[in-house]
Order: sequence, then structure tokens, then C-alpha cells
Amino acid sequence: MMKKRTVRIISCVIAGILVVAMLVSMLASSLTFAAAAEDADSLRDKLSTLEDEKAAVKERIAELTREANDVQATRDALQSEIDLTKEEITTVEAYIDRLQEQIDVKTSELEVAEDALSEKEAQFAKSVRTTYELGDTSYLEVLLNSSSFSDMLTRIEMITDVMDYNKKVVAEYTAAKEDIEQKRDDLQNTQDSQKEYQKNLSYKVDELAASEAEQAALQESLEAYKAESEEEYDRIASEMQDVSNQIAELSRQSAANGSVPMGDGTLIWPTPSCTTTNSAYGYRVHPIYGTVKFHAGEDIPAGYGAQILAAASGTVVTAGWVSGYGNYTVIDHGGGLMTAYGHQSSFAVSVGDVVTQGQVIGYVGSTGNSTGPHLHFEVYVNGSTVDPKSYF
Repeated sequence: MMKKRTVRIISCVIAGILVVAMLVSMLASSLTFAAAAEDADSLRDKLSTLEDEKAAVKERIAELTREANDVQATRDALQSEIDLTKEEITTVEAYIDRLQEQIDVKTSELEVAEDALSEKEAQFAKSVRTTYELGDTSYLEVLLNSSSFSDMLTRIEMITDVMDYNKKVVAEYTAAKEDIEQKRDDLQNTQDSQKEYQKNLSYKVDELAASEAEQAALQESLEAYKAESEEEYDRIASEMQDVSNQIAELSRQSAANGSVPMGDGTLIWPTPSCTTTNSAYGYRVHPIYGTVKFHAGEDIPAGYGAQILAAASGTVVTAGWVSGYGNYTVIDHGGGLMTAYGHQSSFAVSVGDVVTQGQVIGYVGSTGNSTGPHLHFEVYVNGSTVDPKSYF
């Protein structure tokens, strides 16, 4: 009797220990889930902060790109003006050379004219001097040697004509010389003006070159800052991916620890032709929008037109176009479990159809927001998405 009582006591103690152990395990599990949830929330906050930082850096890069493009446009305009000004300098130099040739010609003409004028002036001076030296005698001789009064008048008229002619010739040569001098001076003034213009053009080229150099330095600075910003952008994107992976890992750990129902083979893989994924369940950088978003399923990169199978038996509750998902099918498997299939090229079932596991329900496509043919596969438990890998 005593022995049986002892056995009962021991059994009760063992049962009590097992209950306590179970309670401790449940408490530990609850604490683990709570800690995991807290870690996930912290990581999501960090991810949100990183997303804001990334957006700011992206805008900065865009602004730097615009500024660098504006500076390049300014540099191109300055270089174009420099080239045009240099061409103008070349034209002016050629004009100055032509003017010098004309000046040389006028200088030679002027030397000839001056020699001719000097000769005519000398002849005229000699004639005047001879007439002056003869004085009244010459006229008296004219009178005495004249055969008649008429002849005397004729001789006097001839002398006067000679004097007038000499004066006229000297005046003409003087006028010709002055005309040549004026033309040469005009050419010289034009040449001086062109040389001054050429000098100003050279100054302009120097100023434009200095401005272009300043713009080049500014562009180099902008490009360097842009390169630093792009490195920062890549670093943030990499850190965001790491955080997303951590969140996804916590989600998988939570599923393994029983925070969501485990599948133990409940579902079959929906695409026999492709058994890999290229974008997992969890946070990721969206391939179209470039921002971090939660990815509620698995992307399976099967080829266009590949068969899509029902992951489990159930009833089709959705088969139509859904924004973002394109051609989208949802199957209700009962017990709060549903599967969804997005971006299909076409359907093989309709709403209300009862399907069996492994039945073809559609074909892989790239409808909706998609970057290429693939199946977006989702699993819902009681209305919330869970990691599909927990159910295979």
C-alpha cells in the first residue's frame, strides 16, 4: 500500500515537473516571439530611415547631374565662342596684312609723286627765278625784239602762259601727292584700328578661356561630389538589403518556431518547369520603383507560357485582372489557407471552379507591374500573407 502511494506521489511530481517545463517552454517561446517581433519592428524602423536617406541621396544625385549638365552646356557655349573669336582674329590678321600691302603700295606711289613734284617745283622755281632776274629787262627786250606791237603782245602772252602752266603743273602734282598721302593715312588709320580690334579680341579669348577653366573646375567638383553620393547611395542600398534579409530571416525563424502554421508538405511547388526563386518573401528594393517595399510572396522565374499548377485542392475565388498583379488567381483551400498566382499570361480556370492539387490553372506571363516573365506566388493564412517556403 505504501509502495503504491509512493509511486503515485512520484508520478504526480513528474507530471508537475512536466507541466512546469511546458509552461516554461511556452513562456520562453512567447518571450522569443516577443523579442523577435521587437527586433523586426526595430529593423523595419531602420529600413524606413534608410529608405528616406536613400531617397534624399537619389534626389541629390539627380540635382548634381542637372548642375553638371548645365555646367557642361556653359563650357560648350564658351568653347564655341572661343573658337569663333579665334576665327575672327585670323580674319582680322589677314585683313591687317592686306592693309599693309596697300600701305606699302601707297608709300611707293607717294615716293614717286614726291620725286615728280620736287622736279616740277624745281623747274617752276627756276622759271620764276629767271623771270625775276630778268625783271623789266626781259619785258624791254621783248618790246625791242618784237617786230610789231602785235608781236610784242603775243610774246608777253606766251610768257604768261608758260608761268601759268608751270603753276598748274605744280598744283596738280601737289594735289596728287596730297591725295596719295591722304589715302595712305586712311589705310594706316584703318590698320591701327584693326590692330586695336585684334588686341581686344585676344583679350576676349583670354577672358573666355579663364571662364571656361572656372567652369571646368566646377564641373570636376560636381562630378566628384556626385561620385561620392553614388557610393553613398550604393552603400545605403546594400545596407537596406542586409536589413531586409534580417527581417526575412526573422520571419522564417518565427515560422519555424510556430508563429505561423507550418505546412509540412501541405502545398506542392506551382511551377514544375522552374524550382528556383529570384526574389524571396520579405523586404526588398522594388525592381520598378527603386524603393524598399515588402514583398508578400515568392517570384519564380519560369519561362513565358509555362504551366502553373494549383498548389493544393480548393475553390477558385478570384480569376481576373488585379492592379499591379495583372492576371491574378486566388484559390481558397479551406481552414483559412489560400494561395495566389500573379502576372499570368492567361487563365485555365474561372471563379467558382473546384480544382485539385496539381491541376493546371494558368500560364506564366508578365502582366501587371512586371519586369519579365515570372510567377508571383503568395500564401495567405487567415487573411495575412506568410512565407510560402514554410508550406512546401
